[in-house]
Amino acid sequence: MTLFARLLFRVKSKRHKITEAALILGVNLGTLSPSGVQRPNPIHNNGMVASKRNKNLMKRTARVYLNDLNVSKFLIVREFLGQCHSIMQYFVDLFWQRQDFSGKLADLPTVHRAKKKFGITTRLGQALAKQASECVFSVHQKQRKRKPQLKWHTVTLFYHFVTISPFKKKGFDWCVKLIGSGAPKLVIPLKSTSVINQRLAQGWQMSKTIRMGLKKGRLWIDFIFEKVRPPLKTQGRVVGMDSNYKNGVVFSDSQVVGQDIYQRIQEFKKRQKNTHAEIKSRLGQALKKVDLSSTKVLSIEDLKKVKQGKRGTFSRLFNRRLSHWLYRTLVQLLERKCEEEGIQLVVKDPFKTSQFCSNCNRWDRRNRKGDRFRCVHCGYQSHADHNAAHNRRAFRLGGSLWSPFLLKFKKSKFWITIETSLKPCWVITEVSTPIF
Repeated sequence: MTLFARLLFRVKSKRHKITEAALILGVNLGTLSPSGVQRPNPIHNNGMVASKRNKNLMKRTARVYLNDLNVSKFLIVREFLGQCHSIMQYFVDLFWQRQDFSGKLADLPTVHRAKKKFGITTRLGQALAKQASECVFSVHQKQRKRKPQLKWHTVTLFYHFVTISPFKKKGFDWCVKLIGSGAPKLVIPLKSTSVINQRLAQGWQMSKTIRMGLKKGRLWIDFIFEKVRPPLKTQGRVVGMDSNYKNGVVFSDSQVVGQDIYQRIQEFKKRQKNTHAEIKSRLGQALKKVDLSSTKVLSIEDLKKVKQGKRGTFSRLFNRRLSHWLYRTLVQLLERKCEEEGIQLVVKDPFKTSQFCSNCNRWDRRNRKGDRFRCVHCGYQSHADHNAAHNRRAFRLGGSLWSPFLLKFKKSKFWITIETSLKPCWVITEVSTPIF
């Protein structure tokens, strides 16, 4: 009998020691076969186990607020979340001080430091260290690299800490049981929601992992649903989209949604609350009406930095109203919709798309005045957003509007007249001096 077999037999009656004994010997229990032979396991260069994540899975969440939880359980969960918040902030400070931005699993000496400091289990320490490491990695990828300060009391609990099962008695639908391993042993019954029922009816599978948090004195649980990502469509049409603060979301196939959002924004009072949440809900309801069943590619505009450098340009009233133009939320909702329907989403530069004529393929800055588009060359008239949506569709088929050669003339303040067809190139037909 080998040393590991004798040690495993000795601590068989105490399950919580098996993991610690295996860690001391440097053996991962998940890589052992029934005969005791260790199976090959993907290892990073620094000796840490690689994360096993299926990239072909779509993930969605459904939040349930624990309004029916009694006071004693509420206090226990709140204390646990406060402890996890302090531990994760400790790991964030530690990783930032070490300049460790890898986002990988922490080593055992680091975990044992938190275990000795806070009196937690090794398993809980590893889980919280992983979440803190991912947080530091995410912040370091941004342009402004500042040490993150955790604001919300949120923790992700894996299947080591929690089980989810249908509630057997009447009055509730689901039973979330915290089973220890560092988390308190607790049973949390809760009722289902329409979002959960809809996900399950559409074939989504509920994950064994949950996310639990505390926000403004209210406890909540996020259920995570997974589903295999469908393959991208190979047949269908290419559709362009243009979003506008006043005119909503305009598609090149004549679909227009969200026109009533602008009027609702004008009705908001100065001290009115939850206005952004209402606009987000209206935007989601509007996109549900869009039919993309026969679409294989959706081309949208990149408005990531549309407000950059505009500080002090508009009045305070207009800035407050303009903040309800949730273009980033619109992109996220479209990404989810396209992912679920197997549609390729393409983001294009919106530069001059509303001044380029989709009829004669000529550009002139005089073509657009406000929301009205009238080509000075061919006389074609349309709404500026409709014209931009058609251009975005054509640019997806034919490439980019401005090649580096054309950009050189544009920066020199020359007027450029270009001609194009549905080919991946643009042909210059005329270059003239600027008209002022």
